[in-house]
Amino acid sequence: MGVLARLFGSERERVVESNERALLRYRHVLSSAPVESLEQAHSEAFGQLAERHRAAIYEELSRGAGTGERPLSSEPATLARSATRAERRAPGALERTLRSANLLEPVVNHVTTSPLVSAFLPWNG
Repeated sequence: MGVLARLFGSERERVVESNERALLRYRHVLSSAPVESLEQAHSEAFGQLAERHRAAIYEELSRGAGTGERPLSSEPATLARSATRAERRAPGALERTLRSANLLEPVVNHVTTSPLVSAFLPWNG
């Protein structure tokens, strides 16, 4: 390891730290932002995903959900509504869903950079 890498950390360490920081910010937003803002930010994030990725989120949200709690489709707004409701009922549910679908990072990055939730983020991140 070079001197600069020891002093400033490796690129991988910075990426891991950045991802952990984004996840902390995401958790904060989930607990503090209004439902409408969360739904809209997640709808935008899900809209950026390929259909197969939205289908994976749909499957994860449907798994173990009661009849009236399942999303009706894999459309971004429908998924966002279902995901937000699941999170409000059981904090941590959305993070587990996204992690199971291997989509935590892109959704977290999109939501935490959305102007819709920026007012609910702590200044120091």
